[in-house]
Amino acid sequence: MATYETEEEQVEAIKKWWKENGISVFTGILLGVALLGGWRWWQTHSDQQAQLASGIYEQVLFSLENKQVKQAHDLAGQLLSDYSGSPYAVLAVLNLARQDLDDGDIDSSHARLQWVIDQNGDINELTHIARLRKARLFLSQEKLSEANALIEGISISKFKGAYAELRGDVALAQGQIDAARTAYIEALGSHDLSPQHHDWIQLKRDNLGFEKEARIEGSAPFSTIGHPNTMQETVLTETSVQASAMGHPSTTQETVLTETSAQASAIGHPSTMQETILIETSVQASAMGHPSTTQEMILTVPAEPVESLSSTVAH
Repeated sequence: MATYETEEEQVEAIKKWWKENGISVFTGILLGVALLGGWRWWQTHSDQQAQLASGIYEQVLFSLENKQVKQAHDLAGQLLSDYSGSPYAVLAVLNLARQDLDDGDIDSSHARLQWVIDQNGDINELTHIARLRKARLFLSQEKLSEANALIEGISISKFKGAYAELRGDVALAQGQIDAARTAYIEALGSHDLSPQHHDWIQLKRDNLGFEKEARIEGSAPFSTIGHPNTMQETVLTETSVQASAMGHPSTTQETVLTETSAQASAIGHPSTMQETILIETSVQASAMGHPSTTQEMILTVPAEPVESLSSTVAH
C-alpha cells in the first residue's frame, strides 16, 4: 500500500483513481439497479399474466360445465395464442380432450392429448397425465400395441403406480395373465396411490387368482393353530334335456358344488376330505300327471372307500 506524506497527496491519488475507474463504477451501479428493476418488473408481469390466464381458464371450465362448448373452444384458443407457455393452456386442452371424448370425437381427443405430450418442458407432470389418458383411450379402442408404445419403458416415481396398473390392464387385454399379475403387484408396491385406488388395484390382482405353484395340493402351509389353507373348486354343470313326445320329463338340471378342505388336527390325524353334492332335479309334469320336482341333498366323507359313496347315493 502506498504511503502519503501529506493530505494533498491523498486527495490527488483519489482523484486519479476516480478518473481511471469512476465510469466503470458508475456503469456497474446503473446496471445493478436496472437488473433489479427488470427482475421485479418481470415478476410482476408474470404474476399478472398468470392471473389473466387463470381467469380465462376458469371461464373455460364454466363454459364446459354449462354445455357451452363453442365458447369453451374460443376461450381455449385465446389461452393457446396469448398464454401458450402457461400451465393453464395445457389444462384447458386436457379438459377439451375429455369433452371431445364425451361427444364421441375420439380423433380430436387423441390429437389434443398428443399436443400436450409434445409440449414437455416445465409441465412434465401434465405430460404424463396426457400420456396415461391417451394410452387408456387406445386400450378402450383395443389398440393394444399403440397403448404399449406409450407406457413401456416409462419410469417416474410419481406415476409409477399408474403406469404399472395400465401395463397390467394392457397385458390382461392381451391374455397375458402372469404379466398382468406382476404389473399389478408392482403397482401395489408404489407410494403414489390413494387408499381407494390401492384397494381397486388389489381387487384386480386378486381377481387373477394365484400362480399355478400355489394351487398344487399340499403346497398350502399350515397355520400356527394347525389348520391348513382351504382350496376350493367349483364346477357348475347345467344340462337341459328337451322332453320327447313320449312323455319324458322336460328339464333336468344338475349342479355340483365341490369344496375340498384339507384339515389336520393338532394331534396329527390324516386330512379329511369333504365333498358336498347337491343334486336338484326338476321334472316337469307330463300330461299324465307326474310329480314336478324332486330334491335330494347328500353329504358324504370321501375318506371312506368309493363303494361307500356309491351305496349311500343308491340308498
